[in-house]
Amino acid sequence: MVLIKSKQDELKNIESLEQFPPALEISNANNVQPMSGLTPKTLIKTYQLEKSQLAFTMCSLSPDGKMYIPDWNTTVYSTVLTGKKRNLI
Repeated sequence: MVLIKSKQDELKNIESLEQFPPALEISNANNVQPMSGLTPKTLIKTYQLEKSQLAFTMCSLSPDGKMYIPDWNTTVYSTVLTGKKRNLI
């Protein structure tokens, strides 16, 4: 399991956000906003980046045994996790 979390100042150079594959099926491409010009605070608020969920998906091994193939119909999500703000001194 891997958690990737960017620091707020790293969001300044972001060009796009990758959607989790099951979300691609239900999202409306017409609602996608361009990333350029959005401040990090606006990105966090617009896309609720302080929140996250874990997604668990069953995978099967490909016939050649070299990669895993996700079965997106088996995906289950955790409850919403909210990051806490920390004051750094």
